[in-house]
Parts: sequence; structure tokens; C-alpha cells
Amino acid sequence: MRKTLTAAVALLAVVAAFVAAAAGGTDSTRQRVRIEVAGTDPFTFTLRRMTQGWAQGDIGSATFCCWHSRDVIRAGAKVEVTNPRVTFAGEHGTLTIREQIEWTPLADGWSVFTGTWNVVGGTRGYAGLAGHGRVAGAWAPETDPDRNLRLRLFGFLNRK
Repeated sequence: MRKTLTAAVALLAVVAAFVAAAAGGTDSTRQRVRIEVAGTDPFTFTLRRMTQGWAQGDIGSATFCCWHSRDVIRAGAKVEVTNPRVTFAGEHGTLTIREQIEWTPLADGWSVFTGTWNVVGGTRGYAGLAGHGRVAGAWAPETDPDRNLRLRLFGFLNRK
């Protein structure tokens, strides 16, 4: 009985290691982060650690470029789907992500959006990272002289 139990525990440990490797690592290599973008162009960002780990907080500029746009109908309303590349240039290097977001225009000119993001590159402190998460935000109307953007990304960063 004791040998059977020991063998079962050993087998479960091996299976758990394979599952963790297949999922991209263990939880100890993943760090939960929050990135906030605000202001007008040029935009600023703040990266905050939500759990302890190797990634450090960072601040700097955020730039958006290189996206495609298409319209779809959701629940009878037109929704614009875009996939901007966002580069965060901070004190620890640059982190580049690709978003997939859906914009919903509101009657007063504001736009709200939700979507997902994935890491596509990085330099210095962000080199060799992977990561993904969710994004949500709002953008003031084009007629607003300040045209403020509020964007929040939640998710995980991990070493490849």
C-alpha cells in the first residue's frame, strides 16, 4: 500500500510539472501587472506590480501605431474593431504589445472600448518577456480640446 501511494504521488508530481511547462511556466514565473495610460497625445503610462516578483514598476510614454480597422454589428450596434501596436518606453526599456479592441461610440461623442492584449516584444528589462491580459478604457470626443484617453490593462508578464 505504501509503495502504491508513493508511486501515485510521484506520478502526480511528474504530471504537474508537465502541465506547468505546457502552460508556459509555473505561477512563480508569472507576475500580475496593471498598466495605466492617460492624458492627451503624447500619452503617459504607469506600470504597477500587483503581485511580488521580478518586474519593477515603471513610468514613461506610450505610443500607438500600425493598426487595421473593421466594423462589425453587435446586438444591432456598429462596433469598430482595431488592433493597435502600443509601445511603452520607460525607465527600464521598451515593452511592445498588440491589442485587439472593440470600440463602442456613445451618443455624446465619447467612445468606450474593451479587448485583449499580448506582448510582442521588448528591450532591456522587458527583453524576453511574454504576457497577456484584458484592456478597457474610454476616449473623449474628437471635438473635446483636451481629448483625454483613459486606458487600463490588467494581466500577466512572464519570462519566456
